[in-house]
Amino acid sequence: MSVTQTRTWRQVSACVRTHTAQGEGFRWLELEMPEGFETPVAGQFAQLLLPPPSPVLLPRPMSVASARRSRGRLLVGFLYAPVGTGTRALAALEPGAHVEVTGPLGRGYPLEEPGTPILVAGGRGVAPLLMAAEALSRARRRCEFVFGARTKALLVGVAGARLRLSRMGSRLHVATDDGSRGTQGTVIDVLERLAPGLEPPLVLHACGPHGMLAAVAEWAMARGARAHLAMESVMACGTGVCRGCPLPRSHAARDRVLAQGASANALQGNPEWAMCCTDGPVFESRELDWERVS
Repeated sequence: MSVTQTRTWRQVSACVRTHTAQGEGFRWLELEMPEGFETPVAGQFAQLLLPPPSPVLLPRPMSVASARRSRGRLLVGFLYAPVGTGTRALAALEPGAHVEVTGPLGRGYPLEEPGTPILVAGGRGVAPLLMAAEALSRARRRCEFVFGARTKALLVGVAGARLRLSRMGSRLHVATDDGSRGTQGTVIDVLERLAPGLEPPLVLHACGPHGMLAAVAEWAMARGARAHLAMESVMACGTGVCRGCPLPRSHAARDRVLAQGASANALQGNPEWAMCCTDGPVFESRELDWERVS
């Protein structure tokens, strides 16, 4: 069992430490957490609830992008784009403001899994994977880091990513659909080029749009590699209670849950449907039915 499966969550009031623009419409939010909030691991998320008066009633699910300690205080960072009513309201928060946070939530990447780690990021999916790369580095493991986007403008923080990865002894490989930076093509084109020179077994950890994740899953399953994919969904509660974030299980996963019978955790979906917030958000590729993932 992964350590991320045994972690507990809390609802706390956190203070905005820094909140800055990151270019191309993205923002970096770092919150100072109170004592007792567990340190998140790469792949986990938190629910951020805006203080009243707020234009939205429900919290916003945010993938954790960093977790560090400064002067004994836990600082948790998030990279996001203000695209809806809730995230635009979040973008207006100034340092010193408070926001309700529920977390850490969900299952993270099983970075302890043996094999050659390949981290595959699409767009803003780079942030939690850089966090994963740093965790691997602390365990004295290098990784291959593949970063793809439609155009170079959407390669969020690519220069800083290259520097950080170089310091860890890892390599960055960039791809853009339009060829404006790195390889012209997709992350799959880069994987095809890289894989023959890497020592098996390969273990992929990915974060990005569902279309990219489906392509990574298909590539990995066709080659007998394992792929752990951070999925996104609309999450109202983040704890499995509201049943609002279902993802279709594969036949093998359905049979496994059926075999568990009464011992199955009710908050982790049912035989047909997994809950993104509790079964995931990180899923091994063979756990989902990709033909039905929307």
